[in-house]
Amino acid sequence: MSSSPYRIAIVGVGAIFPGSLTISQFWQNVRDGVDTSCDVPSGRWLLSPEDAFHANGVLPDRVYSKRGCYIEGFRLNADGLNVDADLVSRLDPMFHLVLHAGKQAWDSAVTHNIDRNRVGIVFGNIVLPTEKSSELAREILGPTFLEKLFGSVEPRPFRVEPLNRFVAGLPALLLGRALGLKGGSHTLDAACASSLYALKLACDELQSGRADAMLAGGLSRPDCLYTQMGFLAIASLVSEGALCPL
Repeated sequence: MSSSPYRIAIVGVGAIFPGSLTISQFWQNVRDGVDTSCDVPSGRWLLSPEDAFHANGVLPDRVYSKRGCYIEGFRLNADGLNVDADLVSRLDPMFHLVLHAGKQAWDSAVTHNIDRNRVGIVFGNIVLPTEKSSELAREILGPTFLEKLFGSVEPRPFRVEPLNRFVAGLPALLLGRALGLKGGSHTLDAACASSLYALKLACDELQSGRADAMLAGGLSRPDCLYTQMGFLAIASLVSEGALCPL
């Protein structure tokens, strides 16, 4: 048993999962054994599924499955959030998810007597390129490639909001400002253990007395073609003995 004199309780929960826009629907799907995977929705991949797909094993820049788990049908309701709606509309959907789930968790708890100056945020986030950060990278690197090929390129302004490059720490900071929580915010990446480490670090903050309450959890919404193609390539290397996983 822990020797800590402090007792820690989970007093609010918020979540969005594929096929589950609410935590109650998530547990319903778990109970009923619902398969929430589906074919890739239109527009989610940079390449068309037909161009990206190849059934005969892994080839460069190809995938051998068109299925995955996708959050669909979600639209952020910014009511009650202190955010610049125009700015948020230009941010990647990952930011919309964290705002929604974070507010959901905050609203589900009794918080009216909590000093928001002593509430912190810690997220576990497997930091991979998002759709918007990938698009921004193409806007930055594309002219460089063209300049190498043709010698000069007509400069043009970015169409993608540059803040989308901050895929690691900005989600926690944005949520903190949206809810008026001033106890500090940060993000960690511990691969598949990220959300567990986030909970552990949140508990450390509470036990140390540095915070009265914490928002903690996991966040992941990478560029889905990037992850699908990348992890299939890694799996192929492992199966061929060319890569030794730790």
